[in-house]
Amino acid sequence: MIQRVVYAFKRTRLFKPLLFLISAFITGNVLPVAAQIPGYSNRLLPVGDTVVKRILPKPMSECMYVATDYTEIHFELDKAKLDISYMDNGLSFLHLDHVIDSIGAENITAIELISQSSPEGTLKHNEWLTEHRSQVMMKYLKRVFPELVEKITVNKISESWENLSQYVAQDPNMTQDSKQRILDITDSAEMSVVEKKQRLKSTLGDDPNVGDIYDYLFKYYYPVIRNSGIYILHMVEPETSVEVEPQTQPQTQPQTYDTVTAHPDTIPHQPEEQEQATIPLRKRPLLAVKTNLAYDAFFTKDMGWAPIYNIEAELYPTENGQWSWLMEYEFPWHSIDSKHQYLQILNLQLESRRYFKYASHHSGHYISAYAGINLYDICFDRVAGHGYQGEGLGGGLGYGYVLPLGKKPDTPWKLELFIKGGYYATFYDPYDAGSPYAGKYYYEWYDNPKLFIRRNMLFQWFGPTGAGITISYDLFKKTIKSEK
Repeated sequence: MIQRVVYAFKRTRLFKPLLFLISAFITGNVLPVAAQIPGYSNRLLPVGDTVVKRILPKPMSECMYVATDYTEIHFELDKAKLDISYMDNGLSFLHLDHVIDSIGAENITAIELISQSSPEGTLKHNEWLTEHRSQVMMKYLKRVFPELVEKITVNKISESWENLSQYVAQDPNMTQDSKQRILDITDSAEMSVVEKKQRLKSTLGDDPNVGDIYDYLFKYYYPVIRNSGIYILHMVEPETSVEVEPQTQPQTQPQTYDTVTAHPDTIPHQPEEQEQATIPLRKRPLLAVKTNLAYDAFFTKDMGWAPIYNIEAELYPTENGQWSWLMEYEFPWHSIDSKHQYLQILNLQLESRRYFKYASHHSGHYISAYAGINLYDICFDRVAGHGYQGEGLGGGLGYGYVLPLGKKPDTPWKLELFIKGGYYATFYDPYDAGSPYAGKYYYEWYDNPKLFIRRNMLFQWFGPTGAGITISYDLFKKTIKSEK
C-alpha cells in the first residue's frame, strides 16, 4: 500500500509536502526532516539507541564521471519489501526524488543499483534475498522514473563482508584488539564463508566496552548493511562541477555521504543538520496458537474418530527468535457406555524451547525441556470393560523442526514436527465392568473393602513420551521500538 501511494503521488505537486508530513510523523520531529532536504548532506543513520555514520560501497562501474550522488534504502531482517517507515527510508526516498529532479533526467548518464545482504544465514538464502531486493528496487525505479530505465545497471553483493569490515574498522566503541579479532575473520582469504560465520558467533567473546561482540555487530551494523544503494552518475559543466573523490577504505574517522553536486544554482544552501537519531520501528509476533494434527486424527475401532482435543500456546519473550515458552493442554472426554469405551484425559504440560538459529523467526531446529501432569480414564475393552484410572506426572527433553509455510520466513503459518522422551510415573487403579454388567464398574480389589486405598499401584516409564505434527499461527504482531 505504501508503494502505491508513492507511485500515485510521485509526479504531483502534493508529493513533496505529503512525504514531509509522513516522514515527520514517523520520526516525531518536523525540523530534522526539513533541515535535511534538499541538501541532505552528511547524513547519519539511526540504529537502535545510537547513530551510525554511513559508509558508501564503491561503484562497480569503471567510469570517469565528474560527480556522483548516493542514496540508500534499507530492508528489515530477512525481508525484501520496501517500507517507508523503516530506519531513514522516508528521508532517503525524499532525497532520491530531489536529486533526480535537481540534476534533470537528461543530465544523468547512468544509475547503478547495488543490493546487498548482511552475512548471517545461508549463502543461498542471502543470494535469494539480494536478488529480490534488487527486483523490488527496480520495480520502484521503473514506475517512478520510467525515463531512466535504460540507464540503470544492477549489481548484487550477496553477503557484504567488505562493508562489514569497513564499519568495524571505523567503530568508535570497541577496543582495537576486538576490532582486529573481527577483521582477522572477515578479511580472511583462507576461511570459507561458513567458517567465518561460525567463528563470528562462537569465538569473538566479549568487549569491555560493548559486551558480547557478535550481538553488538548484529544489533548495530548488520541492519545497516541490508540495503540497496543507488548511485546517480552525471556530467556537469566543468566550471560548475565539483569533483567527488571515489570512496576508499575507511580512515580512523567514519565516512559520510557525498553531497549533491549537480547544478548548484538549483540547490539552495542548507545549514549543517543536527545529528539526531530516530528510533526505527519493527513488528514481531508475541504469541502463536497451534494444534497437534496427529492427536486431532486419533481413531479407534469401536469409537471411530475420537480426536484428542488439544491446544497449544507458544509465547515469544525475545526478539532474537531463539527462546520461547509453551503451554499445551489436552482435553478429550469421549465415552460410549454401551461399548465400555472411554477416552477421558486432562493433560497440562509446560515447555521451554531454544531454537538453534539466531533471529530465526522461531523456525528451524530446536531443543526443549518440558514437565507436565495429567489425569485419565481409559478403557477400550468392549467385552470385559477392563480399563484404568489414574494421575501422573513426568518431564524430559524434546527435539523438533518448525517449517514456515510460505516464501517469507516471517509468515504466520508454520508446520512443526517433534518428538519427546523422558520419565513418566503414574499412580493408578485398574477396573472392570463385572459380569454380568449392571451399569457399574469395580476396582480390582479382593480384600476387605474398608482396607482399599485408591491409586495404590505405580507404573514408571523411561523412553519416548510424545510425537506429533502441529500447525501454528502467529498472533498479536506488535509494533515496537528496536531493542536497547
